[in-house]
Amino acid sequence: MLRVNKKSEPEEFTKYKSKNKIINWDSFNAEIKQVLKQYLLEEQENSCCPYCEIEINLDKSHIEHIKPKNTFPKLLLDYNNLIACCLESKRCGNSKANKWDELFINPVTENPEDYFKYDIKTGKIIPIFKEKEKFEKAEYTIDLLNLNDNRLCNIRRKYILEFLSYSSNNENNLSDYPIKFPSLRRYLEGRL
Repeated sequence: MLRVNKKSEPEEFTKYKSKNKIINWDSFNAEIKQVLKQYLLEEQENSCCPYCEIEINLDKSHIEHIKPKNTFPKLLLDYNNLIACCLESKRCGNSKANKWDELFINPVTENPEDYFKYDIKTGKIIPIFKEKEKFEKAEYTIDLLNLNDNRLCNIRRKYILEFLSYSSNNENNLSDYPIKFPSLRRYLEGRL
């Protein structure tokens, strides 16, 4: 999971909200949603889904309300409650859907890397802490977003093996190696 460093709300979004009567999410037209999604992708590290860290683009993403709009209607228009998320059907925003609990690690207000590490043998994301609230938050978030989906763990495991192989042959020049899964990459680099 990745921290999202929010920038200022895009001017186009602010103007659209002031000129149009916004009742619900359907009040936004497709054009402004595309503009908004582009801004969100630009502020997310490597244009990755903040939840699973798979690289996404305009066509392979949707706008996610971190705190669900049906539970938190006042946050419907809050730019700081929006991220661009992957479209995977059984994980990330689609898995989270309209569920919410204060245990959820919000990637805008918290740094997920303070909660997670990786099992380099399985590709699973696991809690750093073994007990108390940080452990509960990590476990809840992993389960809610289905971050240990088999397909995702297999992709991570493949990246781990390739990265470790590359790093053993090119110790001094890791900058050439592609950055996928930015937090996993940082974790692996920290172990070298």
